[in-house]
Amino acid sequence: MTDQPQAASAAKRIVVAISGASGAVYGVRLLQTLRALGGVQTHLVVSEAGWLNLRQELDLERAAVEALADVVHPLRDVGAAIASGSFRC
Repeated sequence: MTDQPQAASAAKRIVVAISGASGAVYGVRLLQTLRALGGVQTHLVVSEAGWLNLRQELDLERAAVEALADVVHPLRDVGAAIASGSFRC
């Protein structure tokens, strides 16, 4: 997906962050559930260890996980919308 937010048409925005800890499956399931529900704009950020975890524990490639989110933010982007205190989510 992109690192730019989509139009503000979504009623709600949720940020999903996946780290290298066990539990990446919960982040993926949350993204899947929110996509199925609709009406929620999802923002995803994943650490380097998180990508390893997703591949090793869930056998998921980066593109498959990114496709579940509306907006994907680069890990080190300190200017990302989600890094601002004014980002409503």
